[in-house]
Amino acid sequence: MNNNINEEIFDHDISIEEFDHITDGVEDHVFSERYLERKESIMKNTSHAAKISKLGIKIAAAAAAVVVATPFAVNAATGGDLFNRLWGNDGKENVEAHVETFDDGKIDDEGNPVTYDVTMPGIEYVAQDPEVAARLLDGKISTEPVACTIGDTTITVESVVRDGMGIVASYTVERAAGVNCFNYSQLDNEAKGAWFSEDQNIIFGFEEGSGKIWVDLERSTDTKLYCYEYMCDNSALYAQGNFDPVTDHITLLAQEFTMTRREVAELNNEKGDTSYIREEKEVAVPVADKLDSKVFTSADGGYIKVSPIAMQWDSTGGAEIKGEGIDIVESVKITYADGTEYLVYDDTTANYGYICGNDTGFIALFNRLADVDNVSSITINDWEFTLG
Repeated sequence: MNNNINEEIFDHDISIEEFDHITDGVEDHVFSERYLERKESIMKNTSHAAKISKLGIKIAAAAAAVVVATPFAVNAATGGDLFNRLWGNDGKENVEAHVETFDDGKIDDEGNPVTYDVTMPGIEYVAQDPEVAARLLDGKISTEPVACTIGDTTITVESVVRDGMGIVASYTVERAAGVNCFNYSQLDNEAKGAWFSEDQNIIFGFEEGSGKIWVDLERSTDTKLYCYEYMCDNSALYAQGNFDPVTDHITLLAQEFTMTRREVAELNNEKGDTSYIREEKEVAVPVADKLDSKVFTSADGGYIKVSPIAMQWDSTGGAEIKGEGIDIVESVKITYADGTEYLVYDDTTANYGYICGNDTGFIALFNRLADVDNVSSITINDWEFTLG
């Protein structure tokens, strides 16, 4: 895996935002021990404090009956373009590979700003046929809006679909005075997605997954953002962790602080004091049954699970690639029975919603729906995987 970022940046103390959103132009990486320790600490602080806050403010929405409409009804109810915005080219333009120069925030011996170049990959979006989407999603998408207001910001989850490897959620973020919790831009959409501002005092996310928040710049306004989040399912990504598989809901966790997130980070709070939390909410968002997946295997013994929205590679069974993880991945390609190909990734291409590696492989969320019934093979580097 090519890595164009300055590796020494991980040797410095950095902010939560910088830590989670520094990128080499693509999101794929293996989580290091230091990252996992920091991630676990942050998650405990921002996700589980609702259970121990001395304020005792915990609001859980009852897991209502899941509302599952036909995909056509879902599409019509959301203006007729939901599928093409989540997995198509509405509001999205193809991006050519290009180089971006970033300021490192330092000054060299001659008094000049220290900069570094990041190679951003090309991204291709393709139109999503609604009839094909209806067949592939098979009605397994929840559509009952669930809202949560934290401070003066309201998050409304509008749809969720999942497959046991990944989760895709669409939601809006609204604030009458202007949405200010996110930093977002076209460049962020190309890289690791929107990220929470350290200068504001709210944070939210889903307990069961983490990934990339893509902000629809075409639809969004200053007071209402349309967001599509592509997440790895934590229970699949962290096989040895303490994450429970998704059952009938995912959990939206939200917190408002009495100070900015930057000030919270500067507390260096090691004793678990949560007095800086003004309000916290935990809301159950009903989900439909998970999408079906198929298993493709290689001659070396590794395997890939693939569904219409995601794939997971596990290399632990392969003699040549055992335990190597994502570091050795140079390309990922899906080939269909008619000979057409979906290039998911190579060193100049990032045709995915989000991808993240672990010690044994990776999970990738697609930026288009994969027609699993017509896949003939999946190729990682030179290793071919066929239906087992």
